[in-house]
Amino acid sequence: MLDTLPITPYAEASATPVRLPPDLPIEIISKIVSLCWLSPLTNVERITFMKSSVLVSKAWTILYSEVAFKDAFIPSLGYAKYFHNLLDDASAIFDADVHSMPDKHCRSLTFQIERPTVELLLKREVQYSPDNNKSIFDLLDWVTDIPYLPHLRRVSVKYLDCGYTDLFDNMRLVTFPPSVTDLDISYTFRPNVPSHFIHQLQKTYPATSPEGLPLNHVKKLSVFGGGVSATLALLVTSCVGLDAVHTDLGKGTPSREEKEYLSTLREPAISPHLLPILFSI
Repeated sequence: MLDTLPITPYAEASATPVRLPPDLPIEIISKIVSLCWLSPLTNVERITFMKSSVLVSKAWTILYSEVAFKDAFIPSLGYAKYFHNLLDDASAIFDADVHSMPDKHCRSLTFQIERPTVELLLKREVQYSPDNNKSIFDLLDWVTDIPYLPHLRRVSVKYLDCGYTDLFDNMRLVTFPPSVTDLDISYTFRPNVPSHFIHQLQKTYPATSPEGLPLNHVKKLSVFGGGVSATLALLVTSCVGLDAVHTDLGKGTPSREEKEYLSTLREPAISPHLLPILFSI
């Protein structure tokens, strides 16, 4: 039964009898798990969450899986392969109920890419293979080639302590599920990364210029933390079917450089399809 799950409180020894609360409704527990799952966890924290959640009980595994596969996070290459095996019915870990959950429930995929240390960032050492032979983004290839995840509508890519050229230099979006209408890209850095270094990274132009990316079905593009890097401009010109663009560029008191960047993006020669579109900040 998944109608309720018993929650037994801890209490110190006392002369007063402890009155146990009634079993929590499954809807409340599911909401709590969902709030935790969607919180901004690091890759290490999320992987710990994943591993521990399937060790409690079968009932808890099913509850957790319904939440986790609705908005799926891909924190590692190993988990990308595991997720693919579930879609392919090649995993022997869980029963058929869990195997079918991604296809039934998945509405978003979030790829979390973290550079392990700030020192590697400052040395400009890349974390992933330039030839893209082994990447968590291989999951996009699998989902595109075979019509998995019919309800998938959003793909998010979250970079932590990474540069701004990975999407293009390593051809991360060269295959893209046709059902996806929302594309979200974000860049964040740890507090000990110097701001002048981040600005220097934004000036680095991708070595590979994106041409013919299959993004014409993307209607909503969000780019946060990209600053004046080429990311926003390259994605805007690649997503020719856009209805809305959301960015934090120019938020508050924009610099002259930011104003010029946004003004250039609105020029018909750069992105004629954006003339009726208002940038949402």
